[in-house]
Amino acid sequence: MDKTPGGTPFPTQLLYERIGGYWLTQVIGTAARLGIADLLSKGPRSSDALADELGISADGLYRLLRGGISAGIFQEVGERTFALTPMGEGLRSDIPGSLRDVAIAQSDRAHWLPWGQLTEAVRTGKSTVREALGTDIWEHFAKHPEEAAHFARAMGNLSALVAHELTQQVDFSPFAHVADIGGSQGALLARVLRANPSCRGILFDLPHVLEGAKAPMEAQGLHGRVELVGGSFFEPGLPSAEAYLLKHILHDWDEDSATAILRNIHAAAPAGARLFVLELVMPDNQTPSPVPLMDLNMMVLVDGRERTANEFQALLTRTSWELVGIRPTQAGTSIIEAVKR
Repeated sequence: MDKTPGGTPFPTQLLYERIGGYWLTQVIGTAARLGIADLLSKGPRSSDALADELGISADGLYRLLRGGISAGIFQEVGERTFALTPMGEGLRSDIPGSLRDVAIAQSDRAHWLPWGQLTEAVRTGKSTVREALGTDIWEHFAKHPEEAAHFARAMGNLSALVAHELTQQVDFSPFAHVADIGGSQGALLARVLRANPSCRGILFDLPHVLEGAKAPMEAQGLHGRVELVGGSFFEPGLPSAEAYLLKHILHDWDEDSATAILRNIHAAAPAGARLFVLELVMPDNQTPSPVPLMDLNMMVLVDGRERTANEFQALLTRTSWELVGIRPTQAGTSIIEAVKR
């Protein structure tokens, strides 16, 4: 018996399901790697037919698909015949806001190996990436381009979830140049430029990251409107622009590093320039929220952290930025706007 007389699961049953949460991550990640959602996009198919097309074990795939039922991404609609659930649709690669690459990246070793040492991270308050991977996560990605590509595409997919609301809430048309600092392959900047035809863009990131940005920009017809600038945001001499985007960058870094980034942007910005920081905001109360879990993720992976609204205001003030306001979005990420006076 795994439910109370009232029909709700026993607390121990719920706890057991939470304990096995990493199973679900790997089930969803494996389904994403195999592209099963794309194969089921036109309707139900048998596990044997899917296995034949993929060239993999029919028994292994059948068992994965059953596991996907437990994960909520598949349903069995006939004998050994499976279809996508509404949640599973999110793993398709051909839909806006696809989470396929997010699922792959989160189930890559760059994420799950360090999380296996969470106890040590909690004891020390420091990242366990070097112990788990032998190097920091950025060096790991540089040495493993396939994982780096998964991560970059995942960040692009997450950018798509935020970009729509950003362009709905912020009018960028007064800005001649919009610079995306640490903008990876430019998914967020591309959305801003498409919504504001008069703007030109500057995509700033490490040189090896920008190599993956050229083709997407050309494919979207934006190559002539975007300048790719390679460098480190820890070094002075960042590009000058009337508006700056900084998405999911500050949470990667401790206070000293975040301070250095914001000061370098401030030094490059003209008077009146606007800064749009896109980050999760830690709730001040203890209501259930995914943000504390992401905060742990930042500690484990990069010695970073999520911040409260008051902590963001203090960080901006310390780096000579004036906070204009914080706007929540349905995607969970908040738009934190500041200005250089």
